[in-house]
Amino acid sequence: MPKTGYKIIENINQIFDNGPALGDVVDTTYTVNLSTSSFSSSVDEQTFYNRSFSPIDCKEGFNTPPAPILTSLITGSQRGFFNLSFISESFEKGYLNITASVSQKETFTNAEIFSSSVASPIPISSSFVSGTVFFKAILSGSGTSPDPSADSFPLNFIYDELPLPETKGNVNIRFVNNLSSDMEVEIKSLRGNSLNFVSASEVFTYDYSDCPVTGAWCSKGASEDLNITIKGGANGSRGTFIQRSTEGSNNSTYTSGSGFANPLVDLDTSNTFTPDEGINFSVRQLEFPLDDTTTTFSLLEVLPTDSGSASVTDHTLTPTRRFGSAPLISQDAACTDSKINFKEKTYFQLGGRLYNSRADAETKTKPSLPFKTNFILTDASTFLEVDSEGFIQAEKTCKLPTFEIFTQDGSFATQEKACRRVKNTGGSEIFTSKDNKLTGDGRLLSGRFPLLIENGSKGGRNIILSAGNIVGFETCGSELETLELSIYGYPSSSYPFNTPELITPSKLVVACQDDSFTTYYQGDEGIYHANTGSIAYDLVGDGSHYYKNSSDEFLLLSEGLILSSSTVC
Repeated sequence: MPKTGYKIIENINQIFDNGPALGDVVDTTYTVNLSTSSFSSSVDEQTFYNRSFSPIDCKEGFNTPPAPILTSLITGSQRGFFNLSFISESFEKGYLNITASVSQKETFTNAEIFSSSVASPIPISSSFVSGTVFFKAILSGSGTSPDPSADSFPLNFIYDELPLPETKGNVNIRFVNNLSSDMEVEIKSLRGNSLNFVSASEVFTYDYSDCPVTGAWCSKGASEDLNITIKGGANGSRGTFIQRSTEGSNNSTYTSGSGFANPLVDLDTSNTFTPDEGINFSVRQLEFPLDDTTTTFSLLEVLPTDSGSASVTDHTLTPTRRFGSAPLISQDAACTDSKINFKEKTYFQLGGRLYNSRADAETKTKPSLPFKTNFILTDASTFLEVDSEGFIQAEKTCKLPTFEIFTQDGSFATQEKACRRVKNTGGSEIFTSKDNKLTGDGRLLSGRFPLLIENGSKGGRNIILSAGNIVGFETCGSELETLELSIYGYPSSSYPFNTPELITPSKLVVACQDDSFTTYYQGDEGIYHANTGSIAYDLVGDGSHYYKNSSDEFLLLSEGLILSSSTVC
């Protein structure tokens, strides 16, 4: 529209809304074009012109976009993802884009900016992950006045970070052939069927919780039952049997049928096995597997009465069956985890050496164990040290890890407070741990506690506990910042830096040119000489000495605190 105060009228339409009686033929309308000379026309004795004055003038700035109105906010993520929607007042020329500001302060300081076209909600990926988040928007328009509109009124949204998705443990089923002939393993399930041949002394592993398989955990929350048939492996005249051992949750591989009568214990056997017919049994998962579980089905030969000594370290004269865990890398790995199954594998001892099978023992076929020294748990508190070729080096009793914890003052609120505390044996207690949890009264402890290194010491390490569970450790000193100060302090009696006019010029020159700095450590509680060693967490200053920093300030220190500072150089 022109800014003249006139509006243009192109035509006049005359419409007859009354006339002769119903049924008579009349012309109901006619049109007069006002855009041709004489730019006027008379209708029913009234003159109409193609322009008429209008008190409604086109106002300056009508092209300025109005402020958008934020209407909705959608979020479904723990990582600050939002969809921001808006509406606006009518605008003739249309909009170009919308810009959204996101902030955790109503003043929109440190705001994050996101832009989008006006056709869809604004996707926002913000670094803000919890608390109160504010949103506002600016609309930009087209036409003769493309300046952005004013900000919208802020919206705020309060949300918490969502927990991470529940993770499942791996569930593996192992089939071990300890005999000299092939073992046949057939698995039938709605997850898929498979036929597998396991050679002598070989192992076949089936992943029972693998999500890409149709019907597994990820698609329906439960894995389909397995119907398993084991055949073959015949060796010798004394008969064979199947042994099941489970490390982890027995409910993840609940076994039933063909003589397996104890599905909820770690070790079970089926004595109904005949090589030609085999056995058939089922495996079912009764719970969502939160922890890793491995169930092993071992094909074994029925042995004659063992001969030789009952002690595993005494040399046996004939192959003697020994139960033990899989080889582990350290004593701690064998002893500190109650989930280690000391009946997981069946070994055969001949002389002072362990073999993987009776046939290996009889033929003196040495095993190839994974570590230079292997630790094999043989009962709840005993382990063997065995070299890479199965030679038994020693039989030892498990020693659980111990922690001497300073408990006299209870837990400490901060790392620094715990580290600077002088610890003594009179205020400490010794606890053992298993399964990453303190035993005995240690199960009652929660919080941060110093670990005693030596009597009367400071620094070292802290242990963090939750109902006896070991959450983590802290190394003292890591919480402190380094600070460069002069090696020696200047006595305030000779160097009154707060009244520098009392210092002789020669002394002042010496002090100002001093560049003999060393490293100190500063925390919330004060400034310390060191963070380790005999003077760890010893506070600097007695209130009578100044220490120069790298910015040429002289600091009067008392028990680690700055009483005053002076810049005189």
